Amino acid sequence: MAKATDTVPQFQQILTEIKSGKFSPVYLLQGEETFFVDEVTSVLENSVVAPESRSFNQTIVYGKEVSSIELIGICKRYPMMSDYQLVVVKDAQDLKEVENLVPYLENPLTSTVLVLVYRSGKLDMRSKFAKTASKYTTVNFQKLRDYQIKDWLPKFAKMKGKVLDQDATQRLLDLIGADLSVIHNELEKIFASVKEEFIKIAHVDEQVGFNREYNVFELQSALAYRNFNKSIQIAHQMGQKMERGEMMRVFPVLFAYFNRIMLLHNSKSSNKTDLAKEIGVNPYFMDEYFSAKSNYSMVDLEKVMNILKYLDLRLKGINRGNATDGDLLVETVVNILKK
Repeated sequence: MAKATDTVPQFQQILTEIKSGKFSPVYLLQGEETFFVDEVTSVLENSVVAPESRSFNQTIVYGKEVSSIELIGICKRYPMMSDYQLVVVKDAQDLKEVENLVPYLENPLTSTVLVLVYRSGKLDMRSKFAKTASKYTTVNFQKLRDYQIKDWLPKFAKMKGKVLDQDATQRLLDLIGADLSVIHNELEKIFASVKEEFIKIAHVDEQVGFNREYNVFELQSALAYRNFNKSIQIAHQMGQKMERGEMMRVFPVLFAYFNRIMLLHNSKSSNKTDLAKEIGVNPYFMDEYFSAKSNYSMVDLEKVMNILKYLDLRLKGINRGNATDGDLLVETVVNILKK
């Protein structure tokens, strides 16, 4: 079973093999990190068969729409005016009687590239079908941890001919969270819009939608200094422009911010650079965090965390009533600032 640490190396190795024209007769793709599953599938769809012959030699079916016997028939076809034919089974978890595929997997047609894509569920790797398929390219892309995502995104940018700096990477994670598919969609928009090679925080703010005069980063800064008037003003301005669901993006940013202040309280280090590394921020912002530390005791921070946890419940529909996202933001800010 692949470990989380194997996900990126496995992905890169498969891409290298595909780009060099080394195709496996069978690919079995699964895992929680569906971005990599989708990306490998997409690369195969664009690499195995030339565009001009895909109408003859590329077949895409869904697991619940084809039987295993029909699938074998498709796989045993020979390509027309092409070295290979590509057969992609999406939602392969819905494929019935997969054990019928075992004889084919034991002796697959070398001119067919069969791709079995599991988008949900989990294949029992102890089954005869899985054991036979595992002789070929079988991967289970595990969910990346936050620090692994930070390492991966610059590599992804490099693949696209861009350079993503550390601060821009952190801003993306702050804004979007650790959902790789969403992050990559936003990065593709940035790459398409920004002509410069180097992608910076300003580009992320501009393209991802937080380029407003009043944003969550200004809000957390005002909260750090316990500036009541400025905090409320920013919250009101943000709230007036908020669409339903936008607080789901603001909440994790605020939660992560106050969590870093708690980490600062608990740290035994006194070196500014070491502290910045420990809590995961640029040293440039440490003066603000030092002020926040002095303005919020551990008792205050425990109260803030409880407020944010209650906000999370309300965003999920518990005791929300008719409150808009803007209402919830203002109420949360007021409660945080209360002594």
